[in-house]
Amino acid sequence: MKKTILLFSAAIMLSCNSNSKTENGQAQANGETSENTENAELIPHPMIDNKGQTMAQMTFPANWKLHNEPGKAAFSGPNGISVYYIPPRNFMYSNDQMTADVYRQNGGKLRSPLSAEELVRQDLEPIAKKEGSKLVKVYRSPEIAKSDGSIQNMMYHIGPVTSKYDAVVSEWEDKDGNPYAIVLHLNVNPMGNMVMWNYYGHGLDVPKKHYKSAKNILVSGLASLQYNPRYFDQYNQNEMNRKSSSWAAHRQRMSAQQSQFDAQQAAFKEKSESINKSIMANYDSQNAASDRNHNRFLNYIKDENTVANPKDGNRYQVQTGSNQYYMNENGQYIGTNDPNYDPNRNQGTNNQTWNEVEITD
Repeated sequence: MKKTILLFSAAIMLSCNSNSKTENGQAQANGETSENTENAELIPHPMIDNKGQTMAQMTFPANWKLHNEPGKAAFSGPNGISVYYIPPRNFMYSNDQMTADVYRQNGGKLRSPLSAEELVRQDLEPIAKKEGSKLVKVYRSPEIAKSDGSIQNMMYHIGPVTSKYDAVVSEWEDKDGNPYAIVLHLNVNPMGNMVMWNYYGHGLDVPKKHYKSAKNILVSGLASLQYNPRYFDQYNQNEMNRKSSSWAAHRQRMSAQQSQFDAQQAAFKEKSESINKSIMANYDSQNAASDRNHNRFLNYIKDENTVANPKDGNRYQVQTGSNQYYMNENGQYIGTNDPNYDPNRNQGTNNQTWNEVEITD
């Protein structure tokens, strides 16, 4: 009896086929002999993508075949062994409502990440029960998870890698007591304020008497996955180019932001000085004595001094810390504690006229 593991179109379906001939039985009917997969030589089998490029390889018995063609089992072996690929289901989760809404509006499915064991219980078991199957046991396979995660070592990353990989083996019995297995692969990838995650699987269909050895070979073979580093060369080059462009754009943005910040600071300073001048002029006109007291308090709080320019009579605010101050026609000032210093004789400042201003109340 051949069990069929229907792929994820909307869900995983597992059922029995009424056809009484297994693949092995069909082979025997054609005059072929049964092979012993347990003692067969182990060899690497290449995994080919749809462009004919070798993406990775896995070690399986020489009499197993990896099918790189759509519509066929992922692997097949003697004695009616078939391994079916269960395509990935992709999800996203975010606490940010705007991010979640955008993802949902683009057809994505929001779902909080689950462990691989929880996915077996929530997604696989209800469907299996409808088909008359029961879950026998489920256990983690860190070896498979490690081989799945090795792809991270092949790929160039702009930021730190936080992806997590997990894998479990779930063993089942159909309504007639025939065993089968599903290996579930899980990948969780945090990205800023969201988590992108997915899972996919491999389903083993094999006659009962060959189940145990075929299951062990499948688990060992999936754990032997080795990616071809050259397969990711173009991706890695694109990522490096993207990082270079990103940094260049970042530096450009930072430079523009700094220029904008400097301009804003200059405008703020000019506006503040103008306000201060207006405030001080207003205080002077209302009450000189009160103004001096208030000004002393403000200077104390802001760590400033008030200076008066004898040339135009205007008052200005300067930072404390100097005994003498010089000011030019633009309101810029220089503070010094050197009584012999004169900016008019300084090579760096002598292209302007500097007048000494007096510290006042």
